[in-house]
Amino acid sequence: MGTRYDIELTCSKCGHIQDAWYAPTCGFTEHKCRKCGHVTDLGEYTGISYEDASNLGEMQDIVDGMGEIDD
Repeated sequence: MGTRYDIELTCSKCGHIQDAWYAPTCGFTEHKCRKCGHVTDLGEYTGISYEDASNLGEMQDIVDGMGEIDD
């Protein structure tokens, strides 16, 4: 799991402005323009990497910490 980003995207081909969302840890990494069909790589567009959006390390720390709880 990770972060989902709601963004306003301007198509680099036709200039159409549209709402899109980017969730790289869930596989949503591209957006197809509703007007011209141009596909935008959202990681490149936003500058946000998979690693930036991932909370895997934080979740692993929580799970690892659960083993340290005394009964």
